[in-house]
Amino acid sequence: MEKVISLNINSKCLKGLDCLEGLEEEHAITVGVFDGIHLGHRYLIKKLVESSKSRGLKSCVLSFYPHPSKILSPSQQPCELTDYLERAERILSLGVEKVVFINFDKDFARVRAEEFLRDIIHRRLKCRYLLVGYDWRFGYKKEGEVELAKELGQKLGFEVETAEPFYKDGHLISSTYIRRLLHNGRLEEAFEYLGERYWIRRKVVKGAGRGSALGYPTANLGGTENLCLREGVYAVKVEDQYLGVANYGYRPTFDGRAKVLEMHLLDFKENIRGERMKVEFLGFIREERKFSSVEELVRQIEKDISTVKDIFRGELLRS
Repeated sequence: MEKVISLNINSKCLKGLDCLEGLEEEHAITVGVFDGIHLGHRYLIKKLVESSKSRGLKSCVLSFYPHPSKILSPSQQPCELTDYLERAERILSLGVEKVVFINFDKDFARVRAEEFLRDIIHRRLKCRYLLVGYDWRFGYKKEGEVELAKELGQKLGFEVETAEPFYKDGHLISSTYIRRLLHNGRLEEAFEYLGERYWIRRKVVKGAGRGSALGYPTANLGGTENLCLREGVYAVKVEDQYLGVANYGYRPTFDGRAKVLEMHLLDFKENIRGERMKVEFLGFIREERKFSSVEELVRQIEKDISTVKDIFRGELLRS
């Protein structure tokens, strides 16, 4: 993805992205983790795009991966709404011209606020306009705040503007709130605050082959052990054209020890191992549970498939 890069910080970049020292053109920039890209994020990013055009600048979103909490307080790290590629895909769809990621590690966590503004924002990303949230904090131990950015920006030659908080139905929208909704299986409410149905795009990896043995082959998705989903069965739409039944959890009937997302696609027989597939969650069907026998599990799978067909078959016709 040529529009997505990783900034070289101490010879460390995110795997799979071009590793660059900085940008060549002058940019309008906003900064944040942006996990999930909810309506509040979309409001900020759309304002960035509009502001960049009016100033004759390129638009750029600067983000971090992994989530800073994973490094700063591992025991309190949140579940993951999006990986960095999913995040970039959503951001670019809003009209942003460049997405830059910084590999957030212990070394980067020690970068002081003024150094972050001088070296990264101004010198390396060539920022001429910086748009941030009203409560933005940055730098070592969150020592930096908006007033410091405005003061230094005036000296270095970039404008700093703050965006007002974004509310919907009286709720201040946050990734934390959306994580809670998804974890409780309240998909429709989460969709309202995301501005779209929740989806991921992950690589299909080799599984144990149990689904095929049961007569219902499944595709296992890698890197899904820390999703913010309630453990259970879902109706899903894959690659915007295939209906499926997905299970997220430990697969207790087989004494699974790690959470994984596996899906059975209806009326589909192609080999998709190794492909990055988009999986959109349509609805929560039931909780995951342990069955007393394989036969009981198969009967439940048949019921789940029938439920998904009855409720969501029309979804494909509307695509």
